[in-house]
Amino acid sequence: MQAYDYIIEKLIGIGFSEGEAIIYTKLLSYPSVTANFLQKQTRFSLAGIYKILDSLISSGLVLTQATKPSVYKAIGTNLLAKRFEKESKKMQRISRKLQDLTGLMSINEQTEIYEDEELVNEYLSIPKKINDFIWCVGSFEAVINFFGENTEREFIKTRCSRGVSADAIIFDSSKCSKELAGRDRGEKRETKFIGIKNYPLNFDYLFGDTYLNFHKDDEGKLRMLKVKSKNLANAKLMQYQALWNSTCK
Repeated sequence: MQAYDYIIEKLIGIGFSEGEAIIYTKLLSYPSVTANFLQKQTRFSLAGIYKILDSLISSGLVLTQATKPSVYKAIGTNLLAKRFEKESKKMQRISRKLQDLTGLMSINEQTEIYEDEELVNEYLSIPKKINDFIWCVGSFEAVINFFGENTEREFIKTRCSRGVSADAIIFDSSKCSKELAGRDRGEKRETKFIGIKNYPLNFDYLFGDTYLNFHKDDEGKLRMLKVKSKNLANAKLMQYQALWNSTCK
């Protein structure tokens, strides 16, 4: 998963529309641009671009200058994070994700990407590599959608057989997610739910110095981003712990 796509998914996860996330992320890449420039860089019509820009301006996320033609500029991620920090304790935790986006841009040789054919075997090998604990964060509905119940049960069985416990922060309240929480005690896990509307169908795992993200790309192909980085793992751990502490059962 490229950093650009990662940022878009995380913005959608905290309430941006898809169009707002795409345009805002584009704006972050340039000092200032025109609507015509954005139209050439995206799949949106010019009218659609103006509608999205108006929404972002109304939210205080984009600034415009009355030149001819008008130019637009996004507020920085630090300012955006501060805006979300004022809304609620829960959003304070989520906003911290934004502050690590710049760091994700520099991920290089530590990154691997797995696709459809190799993913199931790689997925089932994960619990064999964990020594003590794993974080599971995102949509459990996506786990079932991507791998199916049988594969997921095999994953959990292997994890439990090795004495590895888990904390799960689940974004959805689907039937399969509630059933998962109901099995917590027998499956060495504690689950908390966080209500996010229009949550993206992806999920993250974190163990040791390894971060994994599972998602489907624009063509519907299942992908896994694997990053081995002590610094990134520490940053994600702080985020997950803060989100956990601010989330009710």
